[in-house]
Amino acid sequence: MNQAPASPATRSKPRWPRIWGSRFIQLLAFVALVTVYRFLVVHISGISLFFDEAQYWDWSRHLDWGYYSKPPFVAGLIWLSTQLFGSGVLGVKALGMLTYPATALAMVGFARALWPTSGGVRTGIVAGALYMTLPMVGLMGLVVSTDGPLILCWTLASWSLWRAQLTNRMSLWALCGLICGVGIMDKYTMAAFALTAIWTLWGVHGPQRGLFRKGPWVTIAVAALVVSPNIWWNVQNHFPTFEHTAQLTAQSGRSGGIVPTIVFLLGQVLMLGPVAVWAGYWLYKRPYQQEADTVPASQWAASSQMLPRGQFAAGPDGRPMAKSSAYYFASVSSYRFLWATSLPLLLIAIVQALHADAHVNWAAPSMVGLTLLIASRLSPPLVPLATPKPNRWLVIVLASNLLLTGVVVHLHDLAGGHLPNRWDVMVRMRGWHEAFADLAPVLDEPTVKGLPVMSDQRLLLTEALYEWRDRGIQPYAWNPGRTRQDHYQFRYSFPDKIGQDVILLTDTDKPNAIARRFGNVRLMKSTKVMVAPDRAIELHVFLLRGFLGYSQQSYDTQSGTLSTPSQDD
Repeated sequence: MNQAPASPATRSKPRWPRIWGSRFIQLLAFVALVTVYRFLVVHISGISLFFDEAQYWDWSRHLDWGYYSKPPFVAGLIWLSTQLFGSGVLGVKALGMLTYPATALAMVGFARALWPTSGGVRTGIVAGALYMTLPMVGLMGLVVSTDGPLILCWTLASWSLWRAQLTNRMSLWALCGLICGVGIMDKYTMAAFALTAIWTLWGVHGPQRGLFRKGPWVTIAVAALVVSPNIWWNVQNHFPTFEHTAQLTAQSGRSGGIVPTIVFLLGQVLMLGPVAVWAGYWLYKRPYQQEADTVPASQWAASSQMLPRGQFAAGPDGRPMAKSSAYYFASVSSYRFLWATSLPLLLIAIVQALHADAHVNWAAPSMVGLTLLIASRLSPPLVPLATPKPNRWLVIVLASNLLLTGVVVHLHDLAGGHLPNRWDVMVRMRGWHEAFADLAPVLDEPTVKGLPVMSDQRLLLTEALYEWRDRGIQPYAWNPGRTRQDHYQFRYSFPDKIGQDVILLTDTDKPNAIARRFGNVRLMKSTKVMVAPDRAIELHVFLLRGFLGYSQQSYDTQSGTLSTPSQDD
């Protein structure tokens, strides 16, 4: 007697491979342990804020849709962080530091989308653990910067783009646009994700391909809507952020060439970990004998993302039957997609290094795809779960990355304070609290109390604003050329109005170029804090009275002096 086919109501509901389990709990514990350790490093080391962090903190007190050198997301993130955890060093850094463990956990879901098998979930767990140990994350994870949110957005955008292309669901296209928009509002580097998206529209064989359909345009529209406040802010302020970005890249003051490019590429290897890179290469050259068609069907997701189960079958030669099959997506398209999330940004940075040098972190989001590629060799996603994995390699890679990062971070302590400053990665965050605490009593003296603080260096202004935050000082940037080379020249240039009194904060005991434009100059206090055997923070506070204008002509004009305008002093 033939059995009647099951009705739709009696069929099992499609499910993805389960993420929650003992391995994921182990990942959570590992991520939590490493994160707590990094918080302790910041707390115990006694470091203050890096000057970029101090500037972002200052921005967070004056929320806007844009700032001179960055879009507004990092300022909003720090505002929320200080509201939750206070304005101490850890309070400022907290949410920024937490973006890195968030990215590690997001990689698990991303990996499951790429390889919808139980093995794919395990690959994602390995990728999350590997990401948390990357030397790049070990160092950048100690500060709050635009890189943490950018990498998180890059991961989530890659995940949503992959799913959108495979399903053509409008909700996923809109989600991709939202994430890209938020990423651009954090750092304009996110715009380079468009290159990944362009390849994906044609390179991944979903229900539809190409640009001429509704989904990609929904992504563009949503991203444009999210970014529009920052664009309007730039229009109103004559495009300072775009101008700064152009100066930092195409018009960089540093010279590029072959040597800077080699240094940049070596930096990328160090960011991933030399042993991790070698392990990925070694295991790639020695692939498993079991191919994707040996994966039991029970390990695959019965998801609407995939085509019918018949598409899981492979041809007689063991190769996937169709480019739109589940096996092809997982065994071929997924790896190409990961390269597409990494190579375009890397190539842009390499061209930049050849042209005008490039900072090692400019291609940081490419680490997402590269980490998953290495993880796919340490824990192959398309072999049965019972297949032996190269666990010894995994332990060696994780341990080597942790050891390398630990030595770099703690080298100052291991050297007993005798480490040259060039080898101390945190040297530029040391000594500021002590130096400004020593100078602080000057601000309470009756002759200077309430006067604005001026400097000719952004670094000094940002550190002063943070370290003297309880005094609510008014900052000014010395700017005789009326340029806008940084945020403080852009927003707080010292006005060319004679007769003003001001406190000058400087790192030289003879600020002649500034002092000669005032009627009276008095040194109030100096301090010097050694932060390395060959480096010290030296600060001087002057009381300047009777501003004479930036030039003699300015003074003559404002004072009403009847004389022929003279040349600038």
